[in-house]
Amino acid sequence: MKTVEDVMTEDVLTCASDEEVSVVARRLREKDVSGAPVVEDGRVVGVVSEADLLDLLDTKQEDANIWLPSPFEAIELPLRAFPWRDWAEKHGLLEETLQDVGATPVRKVMSKKPRTVPPSMPLDEAAGVMVRTGYNRLPVVRDDELVGIVTRGDVLDGMSGGS
Repeated sequence: MKTVEDVMTEDVLTCASDEEVSVVARRLREKDVSGAPVVEDGRVVGVVSEADLLDLLDTKQEDANIWLPSPFEAIELPLRAFPWRDWAEKHGLLEETLQDVGATPVRKVMSKKPRTVPPSMPLDEAAGVMVRTGYNRLPVVRDDELVGIVTRGDVLDGMSGGS
């Protein structure tokens, strides 16, 4: 039976809780990952994901025909760069609307109290944790130290004979 350790990624992109979301979003995009553990003093204190970034932007795409930038692109663009700035300023909406979401610290958007798994956990149990919690990635921890991360894709590859 395969374990989490057999399929996990050991070279994990991490971030600190005081980092700005714009910096973290850029790093996630550069590494082509959709989330990362938040680490403080060597311990996992949270996880930040695309969903957390979307919640920060409070974007609800109700019409599938509307184009929206990726959360990474949107966070990197200060709101003051948008063409509706003059209109919003004239109508007194600028102060509230112009908040530079990119400067928000990760601790304000991360999922706190993350579910972690040990490297020795059987892969089917990790899959069960993902299904029950709805998490797409689980930090892998041994003796309170981050040693890897396992994603839905890792689990599926491992269960289908890959990896």
